[in-house]
Amino acid sequence: MIARLLLLLALTLAATQSEAADSLRVGRSPGFLFAYTPLDVGMAKGFFAARDLAIERIDFEGAAKANAAMVAGSMDIYLGSPMGMAMEVKGMPSRAIAVIAGPMLEFGILTPYDSPIHSLDDLKGKTVGIATVGSITQWVALELERVKGWGPDSMKLTSIGSSSAGAAAALKAHLIDATIGNASLGIVLEREKEGHLLATAADFVAHFQAHTMLASLALIRDNPDAIRRFLLGWFQAVAYMHDNRADAIAIARTATGLNEADEEADEEAEYDRLMPGLSLDGRFDPQDVARIGQSFVELHLLDKEPDMRSLYTDDYLPR
Repeated sequence: MIARLLLLLALTLAATQSEAADSLRVGRSPGFLFAYTPLDVGMAKGFFAARDLAIERIDFEGAAKANAAMVAGSMDIYLGSPMGMAMEVKGMPSRAIAVIAGPMLEFGILTPYDSPIHSLDDLKGKTVGIATVGSITQWVALELERVKGWGPDSMKLTSIGSSSAGAAAALKAHLIDATIGNASLGIVLEREKEGHLLATAADFVAHFQAHTMLASLALIRDNPDAIRRFLLGWFQAVAYMHDNRADAIAIARTATGLNEADEEADEEAEYDRLMPGLSLDGRFDPQDVARIGQSFVELHLLDKEPDMRSLYTDDYLPR
């Protein structure tokens, strides 16, 4: 009798806790980027659960599908590029709520292993792969042309998608002279003698924002406290990753897909290169935000620079 009562009490408590937890659908595009692994760490270490949040993780292959999910109301939190703020102007019901990573360390320019390209200057006139038109990878190419003073269309840009496998295949087949994508792919290609990491975007981009977090307007309206709790869990995860290198690497490996051949050095190198770029507080830098607004016009996403202050808020960040 006592055993049955204890079991009933346990089930009742579990049901109560389940009912108390707020479910959040968190999408990321693409899902394999290191900058988004605090989500995995926070879930693995219970940082979100401790704040009565039940996380449903959704990985997208590209921004177009993620944007569509936000428009359809099937996503609450979006981990993506700052180009999402341009989509707000076009009607996507969301608002930027935090900076995930500032420096452009995760974006690299990759070349085939036997490429005659040995410097950024050698890219002029070459065919360069980007994820898609209007993407942050296209903007990186445009910014390189601007910084170098080459003028527009100095490189031949071609869309190859955001898949690392597709980028690697295009490089190996010499369908392109270089590609702009995940810099960590260069680590793998170097080891396999199939490619080089020529440079990272951080080598020539002064002010920008690599990754941005957005929340749906519905969530902002209906449950702003859930956003605050999510951000507390997120930045606890980032702090944990800073202080616990080995554990962070082990968890990140499950998301990034590195080290499938037991090459632990791949994820270790990625951690050491990218961890310093993850924001510890999510604060927006005015210079970065201003440059992002200019990029919307440069990419022909918008006809004119928007009022950027209307596209993001810091109201939910930990104080």
